[in-house]
Order: sequence, then structure tokens, then C-alpha cells
Amino acid sequence: MSALTVTKAGPKLGARVEGLDLRTMQPDEVRERLVPLLHEYHVLVLPGEILEAQELERFARSWGELLEHPASRVEQTPFVQLIFSEGNDESRLGQWHSDMTWHETPPIITMLQAHVLPFEGGGTGFANQHVAYETLPEDLRSQLDGAKAWNSGKNFGPNMPVTLQPAVRTHDETGRKALFVNPAFTTEIEGLDEAASRDVILRAVQHGTRPEFTYRHQWEVGDLVIWDNRSVMHYPIRDYSERRSLLRAVVAGGVPV
Repeated sequence: MSALTVTKAGPKLGARVEGLDLRTMQPDEVRERLVPLLHEYHVLVLPGEILEAQELERFARSWGELLEHPASRVEQTPFVQLIFSEGNDESRLGQWHSDMTWHETPPIITMLQAHVLPFEGGGTGFANQHVAYETLPEDLRSQLDGAKAWNSGKNFGPNMPVTLQPAVRTHDETGRKALFVNPAFTTEIEGLDEAASRDVILRAVQHGTRPEFTYRHQWEVGDLVIWDNRSVMHYPIRDYSERRSLLRAVVAGGVPV
């Protein structure tokens, strides 16, 4: 196997990983070389190799079964989505979120491949939710530990589900706890009235996205960025007006606990 170069990208999360041939990697090589790095750094940046939709699907399947997403899909496969925007549509401003928390079994991993990028801007922010949980104020932690939160997918269509998820989830492979509420999909905390729910969610998100918990990735064409939805929230930064086009695949998980 080729030698890897791993360079830390941010103080709390993120690493740049070079020296891989993504088109030839086998599932056992992914598990041996990349899964431990994902658990350590939560966000991996693999630069310089543009994968087309079916190549991305093949690589993503090395990580597990894939989920379909209701967003725009490419023609070749329902398991790869096209993320396209011009950046100047204010109705589609980004929000902090973990992908598909409204799904009964939300994805454990998301990967994005950059194909077309604006001249400037268009980065993505990532926030470490393990560190966020571990530094919660005691009063907020007491409200969230053991709590359940409703998450809705209705902004993707009226037939999308609404599910009850833990407000704090335990990573099924590392055992670490992480905040698991977000402003895009989490609508209320079970057992609290609307005002109290809104206050708890707002405080949790404000804490969980503090700058010292974050890494901002500035994309280059060919970057494949892989992150762990069990430990990370992300934010697409719409500070651009040119075309931005990426391909996405998400890896299925189990029921969060």
C-alpha cells in the first residue's frame, strides 16, 4: 500500500490525507487506513482526484450501505446527489446541521466531491459536537442528557418523515457522546413547550458552533471531503455568486442511541 501523509487541518477537527488512489481502494483498505483517521479527526480532506458519479458511489460503498436522498440525484444512480447552486439565492441560505437527522436511521458519513467552484468563497464550516457536548454548561447538559428531540424532513417535501432522536447521541464505534440537535431539522425537545424547546435548541446550537470548535474548509476542485455525521455539524457558506457544483453520497447508519 502507498504511504499516507496526514496533516492536521484544524485544532479541534479536520485532517488532509494524501497518497491514496481512490479508484483502486478496496473496502478492507478503507477500514484499515481511513476509518481510524475519521474517528480521530472527524473530517478528512482527500485532495486532487476527481471522481465521477459512479466512481464516487463505488468508493462510498467501501464505507457501508448507501442511503438515497430526496434532493436532486444524478441520472446514473439514485445514491449520488448533485449539490448545485449559484450562491445568490437567499431562499437557500445555509444552516448548521447534520445530514438527514429526520431519517429513522440517519447517515453516519457524508462525502462531497468538488467539481465546479466559484472564483472565491463557497467554503464549508464543520463543528466538533463531541467537544461541544464535553464543554456544555452543567444546566444545559442536564436538560439534554437523556432527552429526545423531534426532527422533521418536511422541507424536502410533505411525505418526508418526522422522527424522534436522542438530543445527545453516543457514537456507536468510539462510545463518545455528541450533541445531536440542529437548527435546520430539530423542531422541538420532547416534553418541553414551544418556548422552552426553542430556548434549549438555540443555546445548544450556539454552544455547539462556537468558533473554537470549528474548521472552515476552503474547497479546491478535486477535493473529496468525508465527515462523520455522528460527531460533526456542517454549514455551507453562501458567500459567492458563481456556480458551485459538487457530488454527494451518504452512508447509512443505525438507529441513534
